[in-house]
Amino acid sequence: MQQNNKALNASYFLVAVLMFSLFMRLVIGIGYFNSYDTYWYRTWAVDLPNGLFDVYSRANSISLDYPPLYLFLLYPIGLVYKFIGTDSSEYIQMFLLKFWPIIFDVLCSLLLYCVCRKYGENWGLLAAVLWTVNPAVLFSSSMWGQTDSVMAFWLILAFWLISKDRPVLACIVFAVAGLIKFQSLFFTPVFLLQLWKQTDFKRFMYGIGSATATVAAVFLPFMIGSKNIGLFFDVYLTSAGKYPYCTLNAYNFYGIFSLNWVDDSTSIIGAFTWAHLSCIFTIASFVLIIFLYLKGNHRCAWVGGLLFMECLFMFMSRMHERYQFIVLPFALMAFVLHKNRDFLWIFVSLSLITAINQAVILFKVNDSATLMKSISDELMVIFSIINLAMFIWIAYTCIKFFMSRKLLEDNYD
Repeated sequence: MQQNNKALNASYFLVAVLMFSLFMRLVIGIGYFNSYDTYWYRTWAVDLPNGLFDVYSRANSISLDYPPLYLFLLYPIGLVYKFIGTDSSEYIQMFLLKFWPIIFDVLCSLLLYCVCRKYGENWGLLAAVLWTVNPAVLFSSSMWGQTDSVMAFWLILAFWLISKDRPVLACIVFAVAGLIKFQSLFFTPVFLLQLWKQTDFKRFMYGIGSATATVAAVFLPFMIGSKNIGLFFDVYLTSAGKYPYCTLNAYNFYGIFSLNWVDDSTSIIGAFTWAHLSCIFTIASFVLIIFLYLKGNHRCAWVGGLLFMECLFMFMSRMHERYQFIVLPFALMAFVLHKNRDFLWIFVSLSLITAINQAVILFKVNDSATLMKSISDELMVIFSIINLAMFIWIAYTCIKFFMSRKLLEDNYD
């Protein structure tokens, strides 16, 4: 009876958290007007009812650079716009454009609860609460209207399915993540390494085949509609090469040298450019994660994903300010799984600096914050240095996790 009461109380608390999360995000999202980036979503949504599967034939005219699956979410938004028009109330427009990011924010809280409750009911509730009140998450979806939580939901689900020894389904879900947002593919090396180490060759190949079939099934109608057999490569290569700058407002290594919006083909010494340096850093990141998986005493996809994405964000060129956002669920899961306070403080620290990175840029581009415009360059240098110092600490913690003979955990019992 007591156990049933605890479960019931936990359910009530979870429902309250989710309702609070939804209400808070809707109020903030509708109340804070932001057309920066979100109106690109509106442009795509309004165009989609003119022809969903041939939309990529109009990609240049509407600046479409997203993979196909997110377009299915935008399609009903476009139908609403057909009815109400694009000159409707700003509150209605913010509701429409931020609807899916907010919904997936709440779904992430629910998913984190479901994933973490296997370690105890309180761990599930804690994970849901930490996501709900996270300032970086609020900024991304409710204030900015970005799609990071949509990507986060599918990546969390994919990596959780690996841990549940469901390689085929995990690969399908990972493919879905990549078909929603290009940045999901940054996690491919860690995903494949984890898959390779814990499954046999036959199931590994079944998983790869399933992911490939998923991508083909989604792209095929768009390839036919746009009459472009090479559409897959056009979509992803265009996204990768669209912004060839050292950093795009990201607080990272390049931000220290004030290289914001500086072409990464700019020379450092002679013919050696920032793009070449970025390539060296990227290869080094690959080598590091492969070494840790092959030679480490412990392996964890959450820790591996955290470390690898941090390496890319800090040292790879062409990073946007929000690309560090996606390490947050990996740090949170590393904390819950291994009960190590270092990962909790990593989660908290990354949440704060990611929120600051978003807030500075968002307030800078909106007219109400003239002060932010005048100091944003100085803030980039300062917080990039702080972020680099944090990276050294994060890298040390993650490498120590992989290489330690004894898995270090804090005792919370």
